[in-house]
Amino acid sequence: MVTRALLPYALALVAGLSATFVSAEASAQPTGAPSAPAAAPAPMRFAVLDTRQVILNSEEGLRIQANLRKLSEAKQAEMAQRDKELGDEQDKLKKEEKEKGSSAALEKRKTEWRQKVAGLQQAQLDFQREMLQKESELTKPMVQKIGNIVKNIAQQEGFDLVVDKNAVVFFRNELDITERVLGLYNQGATGGAKEPPAKKPASKPAKPAGGGTKKR
Repeated sequence: MVTRALLPYALALVAGLSATFVSAEASAQPTGAPSAPAAAPAPMRFAVLDTRQVILNSEEGLRIQANLRKLSEAKQAEMAQRDKELGDEQDKLKKEEKEKGSSAALEKRKTEWRQKVAGLQQAQLDFQREMLQKESELTKPMVQKIGNIVKNIAQQEGFDLVVDKNAVVFFRNELDITERVLGLYNQGATGGAKEPPAKKPASKPAKPAGGGTKKR
């Protein structure tokens, strides 16, 4: 039987960000005076991000996945039908060989069947590559937006390094900025804008002077 290939829609992407470190030089001391001890360097700050989760769970990412499914449904149905037909044909060949024995004509048909199977498997592989390429084209702008958001967060909060969650063996939960990046992405942030402040309640209009009493 033909092994059915599953179409992957998940894309594992790695976002990295590094910052430049600047160390202050020690002030010159008078000749013969003891030098002051060097200041300890500031500890590095790290953060982790699950880029794949942002892509798959963002509103834009969900729309892309839905569009890819629509594009693939018809092709997958066609391949499933061909797979079924080849399975039925294989059963007939086995039954015929069992009842009538092997023959030159039967061996020729078996060879043709194997060629059809190889052709279907190649078509499945080509289809997977086509869909992965399409997915890459659609998600490439998303990766750029995510990178800009991460860069903006790192600059605001002084992160020296942001690494992808899937490349880290261990990290503290408070270092994970995935949900924060996802929220900013869904808000339409591109990295240049800061997180929106909380809205203040609208103030009521002031009453006119004099208490508003009508004259008779």
